[in-house]
Order: sequence, then structure tokens, then C-alpha cells
Amino acid sequence: MKKAVVNTFIFIFALVYFGCGSANTPADVAKDFLNKAAKGDKGAIDLMHSSLVSMMGKEKLEMGLKEESEKIKAKGGIASIDILEESIGEEDAMLKVKVNYKDGSNKTEKINLIKEKGDWKITISK
Repeated sequence: MKKAVVNTFIFIFALVYFGCGSANTPADVAKDFLNKAAKGDKGAIDLMHSSLVSMMGKEKLEMGLKEESEKIKAKGGIASIDILEESIGEEDAMLKVKVNYKDGSNKTEKINLIKEKGDWKITISK
């Protein structure tokens, strides 16, 4: 009996963890991107759509990432990120996010995403 309960628990956990929603939601990607950008982590570029990286050039994006990271560090870093609006279609999404900085300031911005090979990627406005 005890083994059946444990197996049921493991099954339910796996179902919830793997089956109910992806960790790759537009909001997850936007937050991950902003947090990586704040740290100057070049992994933020991997969260951008490949056509945007090709168009802008990886070196230019890395320089922009460094500049943005310095601006965020000057504000004490990111305290939190709030999703104010979400509009999600099958292949594209638009988020309005509020980035709250540790110095008490904040910034609201629009983030556009499109799917690339099944994953949400940051892109520029249409």
C-alpha cells in the first residue's frame, strides 16, 4: 500500500512538473533575459531570435548588453520584474513588464517574442 502511494505521488509530481505548462513561457523568457542582461551574461543573446542576432551582429549586441548591465548595476540591480500585460498568440507574444530596481526606481517596457523551433525568443517590435 505504501509503495502504491509513493508511486502515485511520483506520477502526480511528474505530471504537474512536466505536463502542465512549459518553463519556456513568454514571461519566463522575458524575466530570464532581463536578469541575464542585468548580470552582463552573454546568455541573454541566446534568448534572442536568430534573425535579430544576425541583423544586429553578436559583437554589437554584446556591447549593448555590457552598457545595459552597467546601467542596471548603477541602480543597485533588479529587485523584481512584474508582468503588467500579456498577449500571447500561437507564434508571437507581447509583454508589458515593469522592472523594479533596488534603488527604488522602475521602468516599464514592452517586450516582443516570437517562436523559433518551438521556443520563445526575444525580438524587436513589428
